[in-house]
Amino acid sequence: MRIMLIQAVSTHDCAETVFPLGLAKLAAVIGGRHEVRGIDLNLDPFPWPALVRELERFRPEVAAVSFRNLDPLAGNLLSFVPHLKTLGALLARHAPQAVTVLGGSAFTLFSGRLMEEIPEADIGVAGEAEAILPVLLENLGEPGRVPGVLWRRCGRLERGAARVCHCTDLDCLPFPDWKVFDPGRYLGRNRYVAFMGVETKRGCWNNCSYCLYPVLQGRSVRLRKPELIVDELEILRRDFRLESVHFTDAVVNEPADHLEAVCKEILRRKLKIGWTGFFREDHLSEKGLDLYREAGLTTLYFSADGASEHGLKILGKKLSVEQIERAARLAARSGVLSVYHFLVNLPGEDAKSVAQTWRLLDKLFTIHAPAGNLGAVVINNLRLYPGTPLTEMVVRERLIDPVPDLLYPSYFNPPPLDGLRFELSAFCMSRGAQSYLQRDVSENADFAS
Repeated sequence: MRIMLIQAVSTHDCAETVFPLGLAKLAAVIGGRHEVRGIDLNLDPFPWPALVRELERFRPEVAAVSFRNLDPLAGNLLSFVPHLKTLGALLARHAPQAVTVLGGSAFTLFSGRLMEEIPEADIGVAGEAEAILPVLLENLGEPGRVPGVLWRRCGRLERGAARVCHCTDLDCLPFPDWKVFDPGRYLGRNRYVAFMGVETKRGCWNNCSYCLYPVLQGRSVRLRKPELIVDELEILRRDFRLESVHFTDAVVNEPADHLEAVCKEILRRKLKIGWTGFFREDHLSEKGLDLYREAGLTTLYFSADGASEHGLKILGKKLSVEQIERAARLAARSGVLSVYHFLVNLPGEDAKSVAQTWRLLDKLFTIHAPAGNLGAVVINNLRLYPGTPLTEMVVRERLIDPVPDLLYPSYFNPPPLDGLRFELSAFCMSRGAQSYLQRDVSENADFAS
């Protein structure tokens, strides 16, 4: 069967592209029994002509679309849903013979709604497609036999018994198919973040009240063997000359012993490759950081998201401001570039929590100043998503009225603190610029002497 895998538009103006890891893994899973082609619509600011040429040349029998992101976040009001609608219309016109299948993390969140919004779609896949699509391809005429799918019957939308389906054993999955999706096409595009993702696990057992990882990947953490992870890293370094990757886990250092095993395997093989990931502050230790840095850690991403005791509590982080400051001191001493993410103007925010936020941000810059390794402090508002306890509370208590259409960019940012994000961002930008310029002047002075 001829199958075209299509990465839907999920970046703004092709900025900071992300390798379509999910589709590359899917290509490897189904490639042995089918003829597979891949196209990433994020590599061209106007991708439609190239898409039409590929459709008319390949004439797919199945067009499988991954819709990864609803919008760019960061307070941006751009939605990728219109791009998805455009894609649906082009598939119907230029590949009318193909069965159109929608999937991806953003689709899983709004599977029923998006099947209605994209009438050209024949079947929807909710969950991890590696567990669903191979079975679906054998049962296209009877999709009701397949868990985690939606389909149309006599003008009505039908849904299988299992709403979301997951892979139980990640070690059974093959490495991504890097021929269908060539990493070489992504080299040199990004300025700030690694384009290549590598999974060490799926799932998250934390109960953060605003987070989608438990909704999308479940609360059962499924670990990959460290040896297989490093095998993948070796191939990326050797065959594609990649210098850095991003571990895509919800929390890369949880459980800590798993990350330590990965790092020890990297060191045992003397593999030289940089990596980044999102870290949980309370699991960080000086000994662990030394190991991570020796094994190639280049950037520490922290997403406590709450910048005050109130914020941490309402987000369900089970963290304290003191633990954030302790992690910052460890990060500063390590010399590893550090990036912090915070959400502000959360439900119940008051003068006390705002004052605590200002103090924490000021302290982070002070802690990192001697080492000069504070990369950025990113300030955002809360994106409201269906299925999360915090959004349900906001709606239930009418903290936002009228309730917005959550399919499109919807942020919790009511007055009178609706300008707080910009005030804090200005403060962080100013402190960051001053720190950078002071370091630059100092380095030039040392050079001149």
